[in-house]
Amino acid sequence: MKFEPRYSENNVNVPSQNHFREFIRLSLWLLGIVFGVYFILGYASDKIAERLSPRFETAIAAGITSGLDRNSFPRTSAYLQKVLDSLVASAGDLPEFKYKVSIHDQSAVNAVALPAGNIVVFRGLLAELKSENEVAIILAHELGHYAHRDHLRGLGRGLVIMSITAALGLSGNLPGFIAPSVQTFNLKHSRNQESAADLFAMDLFARTYGHAGGAIDAFKVLARHEHGIQSPDFISTHPDIRWRMQSLASHMQLKKYPQGAIRPFPGSGVLPFPEDEKKTNKGSH
Repeated sequence: MKFEPRYSENNVNVPSQNHFREFIRLSLWLLGIVFGVYFILGYASDKIAERLSPRFETAIAAGITSGLDRNSFPRTSAYLQKVLDSLVASAGDLPEFKYKVSIHDQSAVNAVALPAGNIVVFRGLLAELKSENEVAIILAHELGHYAHRDHLRGLGRGLVIMSITAALGLSGNLPGFIAPSVQTFNLKHSRNQESAADLFAMDLFARTYGHAGGAIDAFKVLARHEHGIQSPDFISTHPDIRWRMQSLASHMQLKKYPQGAIRPFPGSGVLPFPEDEKKTNKGSH
């Protein structure tokens, strides 16, 4: 009798499903779950940030700001603090903190708002600014983040991402097919925050100085260094600088803010002040 092999449709050794299609389906399910968890926890962290008491935020700040060197660049820091104090006095609707500014001796062109009113300005940014007007709008922008609780929202969302990666058993970043989606959502979130802080800053600047002269010049500095901005991981980035400049220009026209005098820096006319640089260099030997 001649043997004739037959193909069995129910053979357990022959897969009945397309592996690639199954991979796509499972990936979409995982993406949906991660995105859902991130959205829910992110929304919850935003609501918590809105209601967090200044006293509790001060306790959080103790661990984050303990490494700040508030004694570096003493004369420059005192000048920045004077500008900041005048802005805070004009604001009137900020959380009740003792707002302080310190200088971080790093070449990054950036400034960040840390919890409990601690503003850090990088030396690289100061070296690029040309007037008090530019300093004031930068500090006013960071005050805008405090007014809208953005600094805590960013910290909370960073903790959410860390929690998700830990739950997935990942020691580093999210998988490559998930990260772009989360980053796109974060970019929109950050863009909205930056735009709101910009408008707050422009209104506060005009209220403090009586005009809007020289305010946008600081954003031109950021635009030149847009691809070189370096921030701590838990601080939101500053995307689309040129888009923000256009939004600010439209806001100025809408509010009919006049142009005004540009205030030069005192003394040498540059930041950080040269005498601070000498003290810093002497202390490093």
